[in-house]
Amino acid sequence: MSNINEENKILSVKNLRVSFWTNNGTVKAVRGVSFDLYRGRTLAIVGESGSGKSQTSRAIMGILAPNKIIEEGEILYDGRDILRLKEEELTKIRGSKIAMIFQDPMSSLNPIMKVGKQITEAMMLKKKSTIRENKKRAAFLEKTLLKYDPSAKESVLKVRKGEEVDSSLLLDVAKQAVAHNESSIKEAAIKLKEKLSSLLEDTDIFKEASSFPSLQKELHAIELLVKPVENHLDDKKDDLVFTFVIALEYYLSEYKKSLAREKEEAKKKEKHLDANSVKERAWASEIDVSKEAVQERAKAYVKSFLEHLEKDYISKEADVNEKAKKLLESYAFSSKEALLRISKKELKEKAIALLGEVGIKDPEKRIKQYPFEFSGGMRQRIVIAIALSSDPEILICDEPTTALDVTIQAQILDMINELKEKRHLSVIFITHNLGVVANMADDIAIMYAGKIVEKGTADDIFYHPAHPYTWALLSSMPDLETKDRLDSIPGTPPNMILPPKGDAFAARNKYAMQIDFEEEPPFFDISPTHKAATWLLDPRAPKVKPPKAVTDRIKRFAKLNAQREKEEEKNGKEKEDQL
Repeated sequence: MSNINEENKILSVKNLRVSFWTNNGTVKAVRGVSFDLYRGRTLAIVGESGSGKSQTSRAIMGILAPNKIIEEGEILYDGRDILRLKEEELTKIRGSKIAMIFQDPMSSLNPIMKVGKQITEAMMLKKKSTIRENKKRAAFLEKTLLKYDPSAKESVLKVRKGEEVDSSLLLDVAKQAVAHNESSIKEAAIKLKEKLSSLLEDTDIFKEASSFPSLQKELHAIELLVKPVENHLDDKKDDLVFTFVIALEYYLSEYKKSLAREKEEAKKKEKHLDANSVKERAWASEIDVSKEAVQERAKAYVKSFLEHLEKDYISKEADVNEKAKKLLESYAFSSKEALLRISKKELKEKAIALLGEVGIKDPEKRIKQYPFEFSGGMRQRIVIAIALSSDPEILICDEPTTALDVTIQAQILDMINELKEKRHLSVIFITHNLGVVANMADDIAIMYAGKIVEKGTADDIFYHPAHPYTWALLSSMPDLETKDRLDSIPGTPPNMILPPKGDAFAARNKYAMQIDFEEEPPFFDISPTHKAATWLLDPRAPKVKPPKAVTDRIKRFAKLNAQREKEEEKNGKEKEDQL
């Protein structure tokens, strides 16, 4: 629990809404999903097919289908909003920083390419990209340093070659560079703030529908003002500044889409009135993203960006001495990394090591084989090896064990757990079976009909479940001690073209009250780590206990957990005695 804090937050999904256009209507797949992923922890997203869990993961990877509509929300990674990144920037994150394992390994493997080639290909792409970035970085910093003192060229060249040099000789030069850079950035930030404030206050560009398109005309001028602010000497760019113009382009694009959808809806309505053959509800749905909603979100975004400029650029005073030291360290590191060369022998050795790491025996021989020569479980191990080849920070597992038998499932799950600990990974594990994540998840989010209906730690969900849908999932989960017939969840998931009013689970919930059919429940806090969206938690609601199948299962969980803790304590004492 100690690593659940803002500092360790690695990914944040906020109010994500994703729909898809189809011939039958707009499918609202993800409806306001929010969650955080923390470093070194596993978040399990659990729900039936069609609950929106896989579409959420695809949104994080930026691989949604072309007919997607991203209505709202943010996916923040390392300060950047993934939803608003251009493809060029997204490719630097996808695979190398955030990797994904799919349900069917053959959807990721090339059947006519040897597995060793497929692993080394991923590593080579990452290596080339890293060298290219370091070359650019080193050249930029070298040019900056020599700009302020051309006589320092000899010392700078020594650093580039990796030779020893008295850093104090370059420190004064670096201080000049940093001081000038900070002054230029502050000046540019003031100009940018004035320009954006003018757009907000004088022309009210984000309020009047007629004036919103004029933002397009101003975009180039804004971009010219943003670039100097973006021109940091720091290793880490300011992602909010870096993506600002991209975000404005995104809002303009959404505005145009909303106008097009509005016209299409109007045509449908007119056609219905003429033909009078379709039920009113078939066309009389709200526009997915109205132009007014886009304008308001754009306005709020610009306002928050203005606050960021004031706080971090205009009012803040930089520590020039500390930044100068970091500048020299960065130049030395980038210069050294830029000199590295890609060795085929080294790549092959790493590929063999990766295959061994994921539990494939005799990797020296297996690296020369094709995917069809491996079993289903072995193919999944190869896919995991490819995902790990670029050393990502986040690993998304989209039902990676569904197509495997129970024995192999357990092996794959154990392996993912071991790799998480060894490589300090953060994991998002997607499944329809709560039992699969019982011994590997730190946090669990239960999804139904495009929404998270309950979330908490693994102990919260397994020992104190609060939502009737969570009860239903637990009741239908088999274990070795289950003697009675398993309960199935009655009914079917709702049609997401026309999501039901109120609680989406109400029609299948035997504990549903009248309000469940009329009004959507908010999240009720159960503990600091646990919350659920069900009217049963309202103080005015009748007290309802979980079904017997759930309470019996909780008792078995507690018993097994106590036995496991006792065994761990015993093993710990035995190790101490041996020492």
